[in-house]
Amino acid sequence: MNRDSSTYKMVLLGILCAVCGLLLSLVNSITAPVIAENNLAKVKENLEVIFPDGQFEDVSDTYLKDDQSGLIDAIYVAKGEGTIFTVHGTGYNSSGLTFMVGFDKDGKIAGFMALEQNETNGIGSTVFDKDWAGKYIGISTSDDIPMKSGATLTSTAVRDGIKAAQAMLDKVSE
Repeated sequence: MNRDSSTYKMVLLGILCAVCGLLLSLVNSITAPVIAENNLAKVKENLEVIFPDGQFEDVSDTYLKDDQSGLIDAIYVAKGEGTIFTVHGTGYNSSGLTFMVGFDKDGKIAGFMALEQNETNGIGSTVFDKDWAGKYIGISTSDDIPMKSGATLTSTAVRDGIKAAQAMLDKVSE
């Protein structure tokens, strides 16, 4: 076969692409578990704020299909302690907010923390301040969720997210 022919070049290029694809596949099979473990370690740091020293299992694949609200991003069960939900919503800032809410075995909120929020500083952002966020602790599924005056859109997004998590809590706890 002539090395200057287009057929030779296409065959050579095909072989080169196949070898590169195999090498990429090999590298991915080696690095994918490490990347997944590192991502879980980052998430676990946040989960441990709510349930320190908990043993967490990600049950998102099992239960997220049942989320009617579309607000829940992830679900983690802390064995023997409770369940933590990662929830998103849209407050005043259209880029949205993401927070974690954890429920103990009795269905009461055991922890609440912002993961990401860009709400107006001093107004909507105060919903995530330690003093205000502490008002969520101990709330059961039958209690009203407190709303912050002046931060209605942010409070509504948080309330809707907590209600979505409460609705899913029953399914996860079954």
